[in-house]
Amino acid sequence: MKVLLVNTVPLEANGISTFIINSAKVLSEQNVKVTIAAPNIVSSDLKKQLQKKNIIVVEILNRMRNPIHYFFKLKQLLAKNNYDIVHINGNSTTMAVELLAAKQEKVGMRIAHSHNTTTEHPAINKLLRGIFERCVNGRLACNEAAGKWLFKNRDFTIIKNGIFLKDYAFNSSVRNEIRKKYKISDDDILIGHVGMFNYQKNQQFFVNFLKNMDPKYKLMLIGEGPNSSDIKKRFIENNLESRVIFTGAVNNVKDYLNAFDTFVLPSRFEGQPFVIIEALASGLPVVVSTNVSEEINLTGNVKFISLKDINKWKNAINALNMDTNLRKENSMSNRTMLQKKGYDVESNIRNELLPFYKRHLN
Repeated sequence: MKVLLVNTVPLEANGISTFIINSAKVLSEQNVKVTIAAPNIVSSDLKKQLQKKNIIVVEILNRMRNPIHYFFKLKQLLAKNNYDIVHINGNSTTMAVELLAAKQEKVGMRIAHSHNTTTEHPAINKLLRGIFERCVNGRLACNEAAGKWLFKNRDFTIIKNGIFLKDYAFNSSVRNEIRKKYKISDDDILIGHVGMFNYQKNQQFFVNFLKNMDPKYKLMLIGEGPNSSDIKKRFIENNLESRVIFTGAVNNVKDYLNAFDTFVLPSRFEGQPFVIIEALASGLPVVVSTNVSEEINLTGNVKFISLKDINKWKNAINALNMDTNLRKENSMSNRTMLQKKGYDVESNIRNELLPFYKRHLN
């Protein structure tokens, strides 16, 4: 079986990429020939990591800036390789671009996988609905909310956002190493965030938030994106640059989670964020906006707060128990719960995604 996993966002530290990378690794172990198509220049470290697993990475650039050029480059790839399945990962009907290319090249299985609950491009989403519906013949979603958003009243299958749970066991040595690297003292309380710098992830929220917090609270922002320079500028304008750390995109988010004392996600909309599952597995207390689907409260202790009330955010985070001594125990109990609720990637890919592929190929 030959599968092309298409990423509609940059292949780097973000949720859709995590799903694609994790899935590719497990599929390759199951003797599936896997290629990942990315719309960006992929870091050499990540390429090497994937190549060691016999996963091919193909870069097809300018999906957003020059979609026609992108479309024909994708068609060339499809014509050359005779894939059995094209599995496109995104959050809107803009996946019609890849679906149409796959249909024209007579790929039998054309999957759209919904990872979110809205889009930043509603007009385009509406415009492409017809092409999307004519070309898609496999529908997947990370959860109920994301599936209903993209597929309306059509049937879809849920593949939960599983992770390699054992990789997220809390590690105090790694914690100390990373905090030392970034000069974070034992007295500092480190608020962590991982996500693409864009409208959805709403990193500008942190500017006003951090102004309202005691100076002992520091912030680490992991990721890159179109709003990176603007966000950095806002922190400087508010004299907060000494309290915020920008790491850029990293390929070892699991290590950085150890260094955090809490994880915060002030998103304007979300499906089922991978990084929350990762943060819970690491034993972190988690605070998110009420725009995040409540389906993510998998351990029963995720706090949801409206973006309209900065004082509630301040009070909630001040009240959190961030005792490092509890992290190992919390990490262990959370990983046990996540395992029972179906968030182990190896089980999900072997027992759900692979059978889905095979059913629809026959």
